[in-house]
This record gives sequence, C-alpha cells and structure tokens, in this order.
Amino acid sequence: MEDIHLRLQVDLVWLTWIAFFIALPFYHFIRQRDPLIRWHEHGNVLTKPYGIWDLCGVVVFFMGMTALASLGGEESAELTTNVLLTGSLMNIAIVCFFAMMWVWRKVDFVELFGLARLNLAGVAIWGGVVGCISILLVMAVGLVSSSMLTPMLGELPPQPVVSAFLDSPDLAFRLIMLVTVVVVAPVFEEVMFRGYLYGVSKKFTDRFFAVVFSSSVFALVHSGAITVVPIFTLALFLTLAYELTGCLLVPITIHMLFNLANVLGMLFFPEAAAGS
Repeated sequence: MEDIHLRLQVDLVWLTWIAFFIALPFYHFIRQRDPLIRWHEHGNVLTKPYGIWDLCGVVVFFMGMTALASLGGEESAELTTNVLLTGSLMNIAIVCFFAMMWVWRKVDFVELFGLARLNLAGVAIWGGVVGCISILLVMAVGLVSSSMLTPMLGELPPQPVVSAFLDSPDLAFRLIMLVTVVVVAPVFEEVMFRGYLYGVSKKFTDRFFAVVFSSSVFALVHSGAITVVPIFTLALFLTLAYELTGCLLVPITIHMLFNLANVLGMLFFPEAAAGS
C-alpha cells in the first residue's frame, strides 16, 4: 500500500507544478493584452518587491522540497536530539539568509510581511479565533477524508515525528521537539510558504490561484496521500488569514496553536496519535 501512497503523492506533485508552469505564461499573456489588469495588487498581501529572481528562487527551492518529500520514502534519518537541533538551526539559517537578502535589496520586510499592521491584541484575537476554528475544521476534514480514502489506499504508517515523540523516554528530547514543532517550524514555514511562496506566486498570477497553489505545495511537502486534504485545508486557513489581515504574525500564531494542539493530543491521547 505504501507504493500506492508514494505514486499518488508523486502524481500530485507533478500536477501541481504543471499547473503552475501553465499559469505563468497564461497570466503573462493576459497582462500583456491589458496592462491595466493588476490582479496581483488586490488584497492586503504586498507583492511589489518581488521580481523574476524571486520566481526562480521559488521554483528551485520549493520544487526541491516537494521532490524530497515525495521521493524520500522511509529512508529519513532517525530522529535524535542532534537531528532536531540541526534541523532547527538549518531552518533558522534559511530564514536569516532570506532576511539578509531582503535587507541587501533594501526591502523593508516589516512592511512586506505587515508585521506592524496589527498590535499584539489584534494578532491574538485573529490567531486565537481563526486558530480554534481551523483546528476543529481540519480535524473534521481529516476524519472524513481518512474514512473515505483509507479503504482504497490502506493505512499510513505513523509519522516519524509522532513515533519518536511517543517512544522516547528522554525529557530533554521531548522539550526540544516541543520547541521545534510549536515555535521554530511555524515561524520558518510561514515565512517561506505564506510570506515567500504565496507572495511570489501571487505576484505572477493572482491571489486566487496563489492560494490554491501555495496550499497544495504546503500539503504535499507535509503529508502522504490520505492527509493531503486536511493539511491543504489548514493551509487555506493560514493563507486566507494572511491575505485578510496582511500580517504574517496571524498565520504564525494559528500555525503555533495548531501544532500545540497536536502535541497535546499526542500527550493525552497517545493511542490515537500512534494510530494516525
């Protein structure tokens, strides 16, 4: 059954990128015909600073991520404290690299990501309300999609992160994983997926296509065939929250709450987590 999951995920990766490469000349042609069309400027997420080199960076970086996610199989390294720390430091380094590139290009990333658009209370309200709604809806979508797809595709094995967290008796390992999952990963992924991938794809298409495309890439990087639907649903919430508020801190907060809810679920309901 694992071969079916892998083949389906690879097919979805190909379809997602083929759609993107078809959309680029299509939207370019439309804008050439009517220069007054400014679809990429609609909404609250800024796209003006992005250019052709950002598009190339998106293609190389995220095509690499989706390829590794779909072809990596079960050969990933065993999760240890050193592996977690190395992964977290790599994520931080990538975010710092892009931040330095934006500074070098004289791009104000505080304005670009709308970090000053909302005060802390606004971020907490938006993140808390939308986060709670998204957690409940993603859980419901996950149950429905699993009940429909599992009979056809078979059960997925537990994710390595879940198995490592449940099986490890090391408190330090669990604490490092908690910080990685609840803090480091959401910041890294929101900067890269919502901040960069969504912003760049919106610049060269429009916000509607960019929402679906960036959410698809996010889902395919994170999950197998059965869990694509709930993770895609989560990504839609994250991207729409970013577009509605124009503040990247909102999807970061939602993502942190979602991951924290998953960690708490593993702690209090380990049997259900092991079977997921």
